[in-house]
Amino acid sequence: MEIIWGLDLNEVITVGIALLAIIVSVWDRILNNIANKKSNKKAEEAIRLSQGISEMELRNSISSARSKINEFSFELKKFKSDKPKEDYSSLEKIFRSILEDYFNHYDRGCRLYLDKKIDRKSFKKEYKKEIKNIIENKNYGEYFDPKKKRYKAILKVYKKWNK
Repeated sequence: MEIIWGLDLNEVITVGIALLAIIVSVWDRILNNIANKKSNKKAEEAIRLSQGISEMELRNSISSARSKINEFSFELKKFKSDKPKEDYSSLEKIFRSILEDYFNHYDRGCRLYLDKKIDRKSFKKEYKKEIKNIIENKNYGEYFDPKKKRYKAILKVYKKWNK
């Protein structure tokens, strides 16, 4: 075999193939990194979109529950004024159920917040005042008694935000 730079042709071919393999490997790695970055970016966008949808659904469910409370409370007051001597205990039970559903929506949102499944900054910005009003409302005291261990997530978030 012919000698090139002090190496025989087989060694030159072997070194050439090794260098080519290294170049191909480095190029493949670069392309994979670019593809991974694009995939990661798309995954992050999908997560943000999913969080946004969750936040919108939460807001809609709270708004709907609030509307039910307002409607039923209006009807209950009307019933009490129209028929003051009637027994309205069954209507009050229904009202309590509607109210508990309302609190459950906030509790679910607070659990999402605590589990970092929604944007924490926007959740705090949007719900801090509402949660404070709910907890500090004297009419709702029985619902947020720490001894009863109901609505734990709401209480935990409230304590976290109002140290």
